[in-house]
Amino acid sequence: MPSEKPSLEALVLRRAEEGSVLPRQQTGASPQRLLTTLLGEYWLDVPQALPMGAVISLLAEFGVSETSARATANRLVKRGVLEAERSGRQSYLRFSENGREDARQKILSIVRFGTGPDHWDGLWTVAGFSIPEQQRHLRHRVRSYLRWLGFAPLFDGLWVSPRADPEALEPIFRAAGVGNLTVLRASEAGGISPLTAWDLDAVAEAYRAFVEAYRESAARLASGTLTLADAFAERLRVFDGWRTFPGLDSDLPGDLLPRDWPRARARETFQTLYDGLGPLAELRFRQIVAAHDEALAASATHLTCGDWTGEGSRTRQPENARG
Repeated sequence: MPSEKPSLEALVLRRAEEGSVLPRQQTGASPQRLLTTLLGEYWLDVPQALPMGAVISLLAEFGVSETSARATANRLVKRGVLEAERSGRQSYLRFSENGREDARQKILSIVRFGTGPDHWDGLWTVAGFSIPEQQRHLRHRVRSYLRWLGFAPLFDGLWVSPRADPEALEPIFRAAGVGNLTVLRASEAGGISPLTAWDLDAVAEAYRAFVEAYRESAARLASGTLTLADAFAERLRVFDGWRTFPGLDSDLPGDLLPRDWPRARARETFQTLYDGLGPLAELRFRQIVAAHDEALAASATHLTCGDWTGEGSRTRQPENARG
């Protein structure tokens, strides 16, 4: 079962203390995001390090060249996300402690999206702040923190969220070097609605496009016609597609949304594929690692949506799968 600590707020606070930016939750995985996602999905809590050759082969499944794979690994080591070690002429990689917890919380925030209670107390968390024009770099960092915490901009220096913890904001802003901040919990009293911070028509269309984009994959999964390599690639693709929605929707309460809001249907599509493809994708991960270290490959694992949310049990390995 995934650890609950540290929280997403703690992850953002650490980034604020480091002065680094959290990436936008968007598709189009860079090689660095691709590698950390793969390790987070199948190798998160495994203490043993992976051979560099296995890392190169894993990335090659997604069209990343050996040169780019080595450069990607080196950058992640320099950033402190991965740790490197050597045994003879062989190099090995594993998550650092911070890298592991970063990956855990990022995956949690994505997989759990759309599963929270719909109850809403009617109060908005409002963050008002002022950052001088000459500190644009600081503006960019602060905006990245707010988006990860579920905020959207109502005005340039006024951000709103229906669910964010107001007590988490002050230490994050203080660590980032922003002193001109006020945080309120408020109900809507008139004027421009906080809900206008989100483009609901665009978000709804994105949900519908997501369902349509994975219709064929769901059909192939149901018919059993996916190869292990297909399942490995499709599970990453559907995860990468779903990761956009926490930044678009912020888990807006149902009381505020149109009656035919398509989030639930899109969530069902994601969960069907993420869970259903998991055993096959895990087998493909093991095949790739086994080509470099057969004994080590047995340590690979995967988690379902229920495992990540604390509401499920581990899935069993499929007895039959197409190679």
